[in-house]
Amino acid sequence: MSEELKKMDIEELEEVAGGNDGLTPNDQIHNLAWFTEHKVAHLPAGTTLVMKTTHSGRGSVMPGHYFHNGDTILIHSRYWEGGCFLAFDKGEFGYVDAQYVR
Repeated sequence: MSEELKKMDIEELEEVAGGNDGLTPNDQIHNLAWFTEHKVAHLPAGTTLVMKTTHSGRGSVMPGHYFHNGDTILIHSRYWEGGCFLAFDKGEFGYVDAQYVR
């Protein structure tokens, strides 16, 4: 059995995916142009700021995304939820507690 594989162009991909919302490939939330550098501060001694998968208290800690006082962190300048900022680190997006970012 042989089937011919066909490469899809961008218009065909958009049709299959339900169309282009005008913000693709990056939507406003995940567009790195909206992220700015901030400093981690006011962490209690011996603790780290962790990046989580969601802004709720139930979000899973993302391994390898830990920050200490004085570390620089990329934060979305216009988007936050539930007391958390959307952060970007090492190619991944996640949430950090806003009270420890200045």
